[in-house]
Amino acid sequence: MCAKSDSDCYRYGSKQKLKINSISSRTIMKTIPFSIKQLILLLFIGNILSVNAQKSMDRYPVLLNMVHHNPGEPHFETKFTQPEYIQALGYTGQVPKIEIQCGLTYDDWEDNVVPEGTAEKMWILRHAAEVRTRLAIAEKNKMPVYPFTDVLVVPKSIMDKYGDVMKVDGRLSIKSPKTQEILKAQITEIFKRFPSIDGLTIRHGETYLHDTPYHVGTSPAITPEEHSIMIALLREEICVKQDKKLFYRTWDFGKFHTNPEYYLKATDAVAPHEKLYFSIKHVNNDFLRGNPFNTTIGLGKHQQIVELSTNQAGIYGRNAHPYYIGKGIIEGWSEMESKKGLQDLYDNPKIKGFWTWTWGDGWVGPYFDNELWIKLNEYILRAYAKNPDHTEEELFFTYAKDELGLSKKNAQRLRELCLLSTDAVYYGQATKYARTIPWYIRDHYMTGIDLTRVVEDGLTEKILKEKELNLQHFYTMETLSKEIQLPRPKDQEFLEVSTTYGRIKYEIINEIWKIQLMLAQYAVNQKIDKEDAKAALTRYKIKWKEWRQLRKDHVSCPTLYVDYEAIHIPWFKPFQESVKELEDIILYQ
Repeated sequence: MCAKSDSDCYRYGSKQKLKINSISSRTIMKTIPFSIKQLILLLFIGNILSVNAQKSMDRYPVLLNMVHHNPGEPHFETKFTQPEYIQALGYTGQVPKIEIQCGLTYDDWEDNVVPEGTAEKMWILRHAAEVRTRLAIAEKNKMPVYPFTDVLVVPKSIMDKYGDVMKVDGRLSIKSPKTQEILKAQITEIFKRFPSIDGLTIRHGETYLHDTPYHVGTSPAITPEEHSIMIALLREEICVKQDKKLFYRTWDFGKFHTNPEYYLKATDAVAPHEKLYFSIKHVNNDFLRGNPFNTTIGLGKHQQIVELSTNQAGIYGRNAHPYYIGKGIIEGWSEMESKKGLQDLYDNPKIKGFWTWTWGDGWVGPYFDNELWIKLNEYILRAYAKNPDHTEEELFFTYAKDELGLSKKNAQRLRELCLLSTDAVYYGQATKYARTIPWYIRDHYMTGIDLTRVVEDGLTEKILKEKELNLQHFYTMETLSKEIQLPRPKDQEFLEVSTTYGRIKYEIINEIWKIQLMLAQYAVNQKIDKEDAKAALTRYKIKWKEWRQLRKDHVSCPTLYVDYEAIHIPWFKPFQESVKELEDIILYQ
């Protein structure tokens, strides 16, 4: 293998070949017998390949993994939470979601600030014991741990006592000396109580308290100035005083992690440190298709790692059905006007590695117990981080052969299925002809989408045709799933069932588009074809019946979506309300 930055290597397409450049080697070789020439040449080439292979492995020294359990729900049961498992896969660190900030009493800072003999303190001590148990497993397996840590979340008793003086201009702020004091106390006690951890991954922007009944708080940094203050404080407390690593996530709602000017203003005020990294999502928004590559990646003077998600914000099925993301994330998505992906980061020395979310990144379901599609997507991202001089296609066929044990023919069929899924899923929900809000399908919720603008722009027929043509990809995928032969019967069943599951899901979404277009047409011109409307409603109900039958017939079938509620996406209405609205129009108009 050869590293992209080496002058002795070059790319052809997405592959690399070796070129041997030596000023004097040809002259020397003329004086040596042929057989010895061959030996020297082989040794020479072998040495270059060995050096370049090591460079390839060293290019991205940071490779983290996290399972983000759904807030307020039972934890996912998966090997990806097991330190020994992810270590064997080659990860250099684990980011466990164990609410480490909630296992602190703050007694060293102020004695009995969380009163003894209370349910609050008992919960904290019990939680601390659970955290130490988890950390002991990681320590035993020599897996570095960087817990996912919410700042600033503290016991309610502390917020009740000092909350008012922790605020500036009416909100919690790191500008307050008391907030800084408490944050320092938090960091100090974390490393005293849990000394085996290797650093912290700092989360802000979103704070979820579903699993922490005695804690409150939120991020104390919103402005660039506040972030500079907080980063500098954490750098001093973690990197300097503790000699541990700090991964500072830039994720928020459209400022720090997507605005270059904001990012530079927040980070340039802080001196670099060899153990300070900024973690940035690869997308210039949330993990959604249709957005450009993140514009803050590679900027500034600090080290960075790039966040990746196998679940893509829960928008595209959460691996309950085929949706291959490897090619799009590495090379850039098909819809990008200017393609950019992970492969374009190689020459930027600021980029030190990647952080993959294997489970989570959303809410609720679908739920399932086979990791076929998760493992495929995870492998491609991980293998690329470890071997960035390999193409996505090479990595895919290596996985198909070495991990799945597929023949060449079966591997090619799987490749075809996966590549079809990449756009079939995306364009099953989105459209090439208009910009729509993608969140109307998230996690296991199906909701209504306002298509009034689409109707007003005269795009109805184009989009209907687009959706029908897109379904053909799913029919092909379903056929391929039955032709592919996997060695493990359980995987074979899940391959077939999950692909059929996806096909029915997108047939249902196709009817959602049709019904929403009818409602939009009615809103625009008060006209509707009642027979077409009745037919759409009938098809919608038939497809749900087929979906439920699939679940009854196969225990491996993921849980189904729901169309009767829309939690966590309150700006959309459950699709059953659209069904009722169309039924009323048919009945009363």
